[in-house]
Amino acid sequence: MKIIGRKSSSNVQKVLWCCAELGVKYKHENAGREFGIVDTDEFLELNPNRKVPVLIDKGINLWESNTIVRMVASKFGSGTMFPKGIESQAIAAQWMDWQLSTLGPDFTAMFHGLVRDKPEERNWNSIDSSIRKTQANLEILDRYLAETQFVAGDTLTMGDIPVGIYAYRWYEFKTIERKVLPNLERWYGDLRKRPAFQEFVMVGLG
Repeated sequence: MKIIGRKSSSNVQKVLWCCAELGVKYKHENAGREFGIVDTDEFLELNPNRKVPVLIDKGINLWESNTIVRMVASKFGSGTMFPKGIESQAIAAQWMDWQLSTLGPDFTAMFHGLVRDKPEERNWNSIDSSIRKTQANLEILDRYLAETQFVAGDTLTMGDIPVGIYAYRWYEFKTIERKVLPNLERWYGDLRKRPAFQEFVMVGLG
């Protein structure tokens, strides 16, 4: 199995973190941004969107990070990372989809503005709006986590991975004024104790 994509990408981190939790062995190749490769004809054959990550496994090329996480979890972590029972599986998938549809898009302007834009180019109206929306979104997750240890039960599952990476990025912005969210902070504290999270997610903002 081979994973293609730069390790600083949040979408690549989803896959690397999942694999590390399950002890999955793989080859890795950096691609995207400073590493290039995504503009080549060879990469286009792997992913028509020219984005990372891409997973190559037994002749199958998979793209879309959450799809890759689901496949890896199902193949190597049935009953653990891919939880038992269709209800738990659906709940985990729900929070993965919520990251793609809501949390991620609302977070983007803040991240790009504060991390990638030059200070003189920052659109503070857009950044401030992104901060407010992200805070509101994380309040939703905080209320939900009042009733559960992780997003799909008492143990880590694939559902925690996409939202966990965004939690790390949210808390890495030290200058943001944020509300105290005790359930979110308890859950995030549990993630921070995990060696795989430390190795593949807690690597700074890039």
